[in-house]
Amino acid sequence: MKKSVVFLLAVILGTGAGLLVSLAFQITEVTDHSMLPAYENGDQVLVSRLAFAGKKGPQQGDAILMKNKIYAVSGENTVMLKRVIGVEGDRILITEGQVYVNNQKLDEEYVFTQGISGDMEEIQIPAGKIFVMGD
Repeated sequence: MKKSVVFLLAVILGTGAGLLVSLAFQITEVTDHSMLPAYENGDQVLVSRLAFAGKKGPQQGDAILMKNKIYAVSGENTVMLKRVIGVEGDRILITEGQVYVNNQKLDEEYVFTQGISGDMEEIQIPAGKIFVMGD
């Protein structure tokens, strides 16, 4: 009887721990090349569902999963892995392929800029919004 109580307790604790882990974390696969060189197509990533609990939200430099409303209808790639470039109130400008946040050139080791060009007029990130890009 004592062994069955210990076994039952172990099953309950194991199930509880498994449930807690599944609620707190998600494993997802990178399905494109937009986050090279940090994340490659086919990479498996463990994502915390609680990463921003108690915080204002994602901060510059964070890699986040977000809903992909473009492909959600087809069921393909329903989430995207992207990097937070700017947060509420930040000013973002892209000129000749260089990204500027609040007039400071974004110069991070994860950014892949070889052969990149393009421009975007300066915008200010509205309240409650973030600006994301692939690496």
